[in-house]
Amino acid sequence: MSEQTRTGVLAWDGDRKRLVIVEAGGGKPRPVSNPDRDLAPELRARFGPGLDGTRVDFTWRKGQPRQIRPAGASAPVRPAAPRPVAADSFLNPYTFVPALPRDHAGGDLADAVPIGHHRLAPHRWSGRIGVVLTVVTPLLVLDTARADRDPATGHATYPVLLRDGSPHLPATSVKGMLRAAYEAVTNSRLGVFTGHTDRLAFRMPAADSQRMVPARISDDGTKIVLLPGDTPPGGQTRPNPVLHAAWLPRYRGACVTYPDKTLPGHGDEVEAEVELVQHYRWNKWANRHEEDFQVWRVRSLARAGQAPPAPTGQPPQPRRAGRSYYEPTGRTKRIRGWVFVTNRNINRKHDERIFFTGEEPERIHELTGELRAQWENLIRDYRAAHREAEIWERPGKNGVVRPDEYIDDRPGRTAWSPHLYDEGYLALKPGDLCYAHVNDTGEIEGLYPVAVSRRLFRAAPEDLLHPTLRPATSLAELSPADRVFGWVAPSGPGSYRGHLRVGPVTCDQGPEAVADFGADGVPLAILGQPKPQQGRFYLAHSAQAPDRPLSPGLGKDRWYTEGQALRGRKVYRHHAGLPEGYWADPTEDRTQQLTGGRYQEYRRPRQGTEKGELTPDGRAFVTDPEKEQRDDQNRSIRGWIQPGTTFRFTLEVDNLSAVELGALAWLLRLPEGHYHRLGYGKPLGFGSVRLDIDPARTDLRSGEQWTAYYRTLRPDTSPSAEHAGEHASTILDQARHAFEQAAAGGQPVNQTPHLAAFLAAAQGRPGVAVHYPRVRPEGMPEDVPVPPDPRGQSFSWFVENERQERRRIRTDRGLSLPAGNEPLPIYGVPPVRRTPDHWAMSPGGEGVLHGTSVEVLGRVPARCGRAGARAAAAGEAGGA
Repeated sequence: MSEQTRTGVLAWDGDRKRLVIVEAGGGKPRPVSNPDRDLAPELRARFGPGLDGTRVDFTWRKGQPRQIRPAGASAPVRPAAPRPVAADSFLNPYTFVPALPRDHAGGDLADAVPIGHHRLAPHRWSGRIGVVLTVVTPLLVLDTARADRDPATGHATYPVLLRDGSPHLPATSVKGMLRAAYEAVTNSRLGVFTGHTDRLAFRMPAADSQRMVPARISDDGTKIVLLPGDTPPGGQTRPNPVLHAAWLPRYRGACVTYPDKTLPGHGDEVEAEVELVQHYRWNKWANRHEEDFQVWRVRSLARAGQAPPAPTGQPPQPRRAGRSYYEPTGRTKRIRGWVFVTNRNINRKHDERIFFTGEEPERIHELTGELRAQWENLIRDYRAAHREAEIWERPGKNGVVRPDEYIDDRPGRTAWSPHLYDEGYLALKPGDLCYAHVNDTGEIEGLYPVAVSRRLFRAAPEDLLHPTLRPATSLAELSPADRVFGWVAPSGPGSYRGHLRVGPVTCDQGPEAVADFGADGVPLAILGQPKPQQGRFYLAHSAQAPDRPLSPGLGKDRWYTEGQALRGRKVYRHHAGLPEGYWADPTEDRTQQLTGGRYQEYRRPRQGTEKGELTPDGRAFVTDPEKEQRDDQNRSIRGWIQPGTTFRFTLEVDNLSAVELGALAWLLRLPEGHYHRLGYGKPLGFGSVRLDIDPARTDLRSGEQWTAYYRTLRPDTSPSAEHAGEHASTILDQARHAFEQAAAGGQPVNQTPHLAAFLAAAQGRPGVAVHYPRVRPEGMPEDVPVPPDPRGQSFSWFVENERQERRRIRTDRGLSLPAGNEPLPIYGVPPVRRTPDHWAMSPGGEGVLHGTSVEVLGRVPARCGRAGARAAAAGEAGGA
């Protein structure tokens, strides 16, 4: 039976020398059978006749009054007993309640024109429901208008939202929480689903760059002109090919300029003297150099129409075991083409490109509307992946630096590729340079700003949302949540006022409910941004089985395809099993201390070392006790609303059917140990709250009963006036049963996918820690849960989850987000062994293999085949 917060009065039974409690609104007296356990200390000290007539609040649990305290006092939160916590697994902070197609929704769960507000329907329910909200884990309701922001770091610090010194919980916040939960359990249409018409993108495999052909948009803007150099499209897949584009030395001490010493700019038409060079890769398995690819390398150049100067001699590159090298072939020639510049966007980049035609002629294709739209969609996706400050507000030695400037080799501090900041890339124009992905039949499948680029999935998220789940567009399409909570048309005119209103929310404890952490506040852990392009977490096997995740190992090129579906509605888990003292002293950094099987997940660790060094015993990360991490990636809080705080409000309802009312009753009477989530910071464990019905402030009547009441104007003749709470409780019980029958179709609730998933998230799983994905660093014992990494780096888990062997995802990787409270594994990352040429990640998100000799365990395939290495070198290693 669920817990409920109720009110009543204590009475002293002098004959039996015992204390009893009489619930407000009537009911038989209940003895306080164990005062030492059930009475608050201040009441226990007065045990006896002195308590007679004392007004109290209490928790109704398993048919007995518990946690009896003075009216308005906080309910003590029962600490969870410490339980062993798995060291090798974790629960992701969010999961999904599956959204099932509504084709077969019937009765009051189906779409329908709402009943309206013009009259009280005879057999529908109207009135008020009193609700008590009890805070179980600290509640963050922040005052955004009074936030302080550090101009140097962009870090914001927020106070608690107060009114007259007491915590203010807006009724709109409560209504939003209830609306989201109501949508989920009634499997209603989504109330809001905007901004999901564009296709998302993923980083294409490096080998796909073998199909990339340099291209230029024709001068009239209607054609795509392929510039394949000396190799036909598709020819880069052959052994030891000549790459399409010439390489133009630009960085790392080698730079070819115009005769006047100025650098060639992007899009310049040039004449160039080039020399064919042979690239050799080091085969560590055979312990020898092998031919890999050939490329024309620029020796001198001039503007179009001018003769390039005679090239100067260059010393041969030394040939050393263990690393790749280039060897001139002695073949030279003159070419005419266009300079293609993407800036020094990776740390070992040394060349840009010249697109030209040589032995292969130009190939002309139509620039279709579909290809234009694909390009624009892709550029928007690139830009949406980065905050403006990341590109335009990078600090250098002498102040803020331009996006095209290279600062150092750390991620985000190499130069940005121009398509991420230059407005000219938002749409294709005459003369624009790009790469065309050409398939085996010679057709262009897409246009890209770099050779190893992001690629769009085949379908947009909206395409995978069943039409019956999309936001309603007319009154006839309103689902239960739309009718009860209200609806606004997603576009154009149209709206409907709902049948539920949340009354003012009051706090019982007043100012004492707020914990104060001082002016500096507590720096919270970084909250992850939604990443729907991570299809393994956001996609379901099919619309008919939205509770079934994608099959393990399914390749990225098969995500967001026809037949798949979205997982449903995102919900945040309750963090169950937290030990006593978990929320105590939040200003103290305990993120590296294992207490009661848990780490302090909600706080951001103090600064660690750049390489993530571990303590001597290998059980934690080294941090600097003097250096807090406060920047624009996280925020600080000056306080929170304490656990045990109670708020009270009423729900005013009118004209609800039994099923519509029953869904509301179901949410207000969750089983014991199940909680709603409210406020900011839910992924970090904040905002678990308990909702209970307050019978003393509940009065529900049918339209017929209200009609009779208003006709007589005599309140004492109403059938519900004398025992309103008791009568309403019966109504709610019956309505709840009607909802369960309609929603579960006669099946047990725990076998109904969307209800079972909702309950699982509301309950959590005590034996498994909840946090964002992380990996076990080298040197940390396997029996130790992995603490929060001061550097963040949740992405490492996703990289490891895609780990391949022989160009296939490993059989123990490629996992999708499980259903329910099933955990995910914490991967162990093997040591990284690098040859002189190594893997890096460019700021634009393109993965790059520098040269061709690579072994990076845990980040890329442990063994790169010749084709993959050549493709990466052809695409980005020299500078695309």
